[in-house]
Amino acid sequence: MAINVSVYDAEVRPALEALQEAIGNVDPVLAQIGEYLIDSTKDRFQTATDPDGNPWAANKDSTLDNYTNVFKTSFTKKGNRSKKGRERRSNKKPLTGETKQLQRQIFYHVSNGELQVGSPLIYAATQQFGAKAKSYGPKTPWGDIEARPFLGISDGDEEVLLDIIQQHLLD
Repeated sequence: MAINVSVYDAEVRPALEALQEAIGNVDPVLAQIGEYLIDSTKDRFQTATDPDGNPWAANKDSTLDNYTNVFKTSFTKKGNRSKKGRERRSNKKPLTGETKQLQRQIFYHVSNGELQVGSPLIYAATQQFGAKAKSYGPKTPWGDIEARPFLGISDGDEEVLLDIIQQHLLD
């Protein structure tokens, strides 16, 4: 299953078109851009912000409970939340689970002058776009999931991409 998000940046796209006209095959440049965008996207998980710099929606209490309840160390022998459980709960960032798979599974693909950046994880699109309760079936998801965009191009990314393109035009 593939989810496509198209970004047609008003400055980057004309620069890429000029580069393609000048050098023909832009796939090597797109690969360099893809490498950069992977790093930029992964950095968003550290700041928990979207490409525009807006903070991702906070985790709901039910999400925090589900996350911390799977660890035996989250509770004392009496069944109260332990210090470790409270710390785990308070430090939980949106889109970041114990394995950090979503932020680790960001890839790019270049072919015939087209660059795709994304994640193969089945839940990536739900995190990017959000989902309404029961939109995938009678019980899935069991509640609304707010969109937390992690893919895209920030203003800072745009500047770096233009620099990459400019370097290839000068070479």
